[in-house]
Amino acid sequence: MLKKTAIFLSIFTFAINTCINAQILVIDSLKNVLAKAEQAAQPVVMAELARATYETDVKKAIDLSLQATALAKKEKEKGIVAFCYASAGHLLMRKGQEKRAAAYIDSAMRSAAKSTNPLFSGYAWLRKGWFELNKNENEKAMSAFITADKLLKSSADRRAFSYQTLINHYAASIYAYGSDTLKQHKYAVAALQLSKKSKYPDDLQIGYMTLAHSFFSAFEANTTKRALLDSAIYYYRKTVEFYRQHQNKIVIQSNASVTALNLANIYFKYFPENFRDSANLYVSHALEVAKKTNTPEVIANCYGIMSEYAMRRGDYQSAENYLQTGITELDKASPGVDITRSRLMLGLSNLAEQSGDKAKALTYYKRYTAYYKKVFDAQKLAAVQQLEEQYQSEQRDLEIANLRERANLNRQINWLYVAIGSASILVLGLLLGIYHYKLKGSQQRILISLQEKQEAELLASLGEKEREKIAAQQALLQDRTEWLERELLAGTLKLEEKNTILELLKEKSKSSADTAAKSIGRIITQNLRKDKENAAQQNSIGDIHPGFFSALQEKAGETLTRLDLKYCSYILMGLDNKEIANRLGIEPKSIRMARYRLKQKLCLKKEDNLDVVVRSYDKRYQDM
Repeated sequence: MLKKTAIFLSIFTFAINTCINAQILVIDSLKNVLAKAEQAAQPVVMAELARATYETDVKKAIDLSLQATALAKKEKEKGIVAFCYASAGHLLMRKGQEKRAAAYIDSAMRSAAKSTNPLFSGYAWLRKGWFELNKNENEKAMSAFITADKLLKSSADRRAFSYQTLINHYAASIYAYGSDTLKQHKYAVAALQLSKKSKYPDDLQIGYMTLAHSFFSAFEANTTKRALLDSAIYYYRKTVEFYRQHQNKIVIQSNASVTALNLANIYFKYFPENFRDSANLYVSHALEVAKKTNTPEVIANCYGIMSEYAMRRGDYQSAENYLQTGITELDKASPGVDITRSRLMLGLSNLAEQSGDKAKALTYYKRYTAYYKKVFDAQKLAAVQQLEEQYQSEQRDLEIANLRERANLNRQINWLYVAIGSASILVLGLLLGIYHYKLKGSQQRILISLQEKQEAELLASLGEKEREKIAAQQALLQDRTEWLERELLAGTLKLEEKNTILELLKEKSKSSADTAAKSIGRIITQNLRKDKENAAQQNSIGDIHPGFFSALQEKAGETLTRLDLKYCSYILMGLDNKEIANRLGIEPKSIRMARYRLKQKLCLKKEDNLDVVVRSYDKRYQDM
C-alpha cells in the first residue's frame, strides 16, 4: 500500500510540474511573439497573452488586457480596438466584474460596427454572445453568435475556424441538460469539425469535450440508452488522452480538469463499486490540473466524490475529512464560490446526521444556511445590478434616440426653409406664366370669335353649294385645330416637366463648390430665361382647351387641382398609367391612386371607365 502511495505521489508531482511547465512554455512563446511583433500586431498579441496568463496570474492578465486596449486605441483599424476591448471584457467577466465587463463589451461593439476586418469583428460578437450567455440571456447570446458566425465565414484567416469552434461550443451548452439534445449534438459535431480545420490544440480539446458533453446530456435525458453513455466515455477519454499528448501547447488548461471530473462523476453515478479505481484515477487527474489552474470549484467537487465513496464504505471519518479538505481549498477562493461551500456544508450536515452526531449536524446545517444566505443575497444584488444596468442602458439608448431625433428635426426644418423658398419662387413663376397664358388665351378667343363671325357672314351670303364647301373646309380646319391643340398640350406638359427638372438641377448646382457645376447652373438659368420668354407666347394647359377643362371642372364642382387637370390631359392624349408615371417621375401606384381620386371628384361609379368619361367631355366640347 505504501509503495502504491509513493508511486501515486510521484506521478502526481510530475503531472503538476508538467502542467505548470507547459503553461509557462505557451506564455513564453507568446512573449517572444510580442517582442518581435510589428506595432499594429502588438495589441492583439498582448490580448492573447493576457488570456493565456489568466489561469496562473489573474491580476497580471487583467493588467495586460488593459494595456492592450490602450495600445489598440492608437491604431486606425477599429477591428483591433474591438478585439482588445472584447478580450478585456471577457477576462473581467470571468473575474466577476460584470459592470466593467459590460462597458468593455459595449465599446467593442461600437468599434466592431466601424471595422472592415471580419475576423476581429466576429471575435467581438463572439464575446458579446458569451457575455449574454453568462447572464442567462440565451436569446441575445444566440443572436450574437449567429452574427459572429456570419462575419467569420467571410474571413480566410485560420483563427476564424478557432472562433467558430467556440461559437458552436457555447451554442451547444445552451441546449445542454436535456433542453434539446438534438440541437446540442448538432452544434457539438460542428465544433469538432471546425476544430479539426483550425488545428489549434485548444480547439481540438474543446471539440472532443463538447461532443462528449452532448452524448452525456442525451444519456441523462434517457438513461435506458447505454450506448450514449459509452460514446460519452469514449470522447471524454479521448479528450483526456489528447490533453496528455499536447498539454505543452494548450493555453486553457482548466478544460482538462473539467473533463476528468466529468469522467469521475460518470463512474461514481452509473457504475458499481468495483469501478472506484477508475473514478479515483480521473479524480486525481482533475485535482492535478485544477490545483495548477486555481479552479477551487473543481477541487471541491473532486473531494466531494471521494467523500461519497467513503460514505458508501461506511467510513464516515474519511468522508468528513474529504469534505473539510474541499472547504479548506475553497477558503482560498473568491466569495463567488459560496454556492459550492453551501453544498459541501450540507454534505457535512447530512454526514454528521447519518453518523448519529446531531449536534455537529446542526452546526454544519447552520453554516450551510449562512453560506446559502450569502448566495441568495449575492443573487439578489446581481439581479438589482442587472436591472439597474438595464435601466441605465435604456436611458442611454433613449437619450441617443432623442439626440438623433432632434438632429433629424433640425435637418428637416432646414430643408423646409429651403423648400418654402423654392416653392415661393416657383409659385411666383407659375403665377406670371398663368397670367401670360390667360392673356394669350383671351387674344385667341377674340380672334376665333371674329373668325366665326366672318364665317357666319360669309355663309349667309353664299349659296347652298358654297355652304357645303365651307362646311367641309371647316371640318378640316376643326380637325387641324384639334390636332394642333393636342400637340400644344403635349408640348406644354413636356415644357413643364423639363423646367421642373432644370429647376432641381439648378438648386443642386448652387450647393456645389465645383466650377463645372456652377457653369451648368448658368446654362440652366439661361435656358429657363429663354423658356420664360417663350412662355409669354404660349398658353396654359387650361387655356389651350378651355371648354374641355371647364366641362370637367363643372362636373367635379370646381374641385379639380392643376395636377388633376394634368392627369386628365394625359388621359385625353391616350397615355396609360405607366407612361404617365414615367413622365411625372413617380410610381404607377401613385397614378392609380390619382385615378381613384379623379373618379371620386367626378362622381363616377366603380364600374365607370375614367378614360371613356374624360374623352367624352372632349367630344362634347367639339360638338358645341
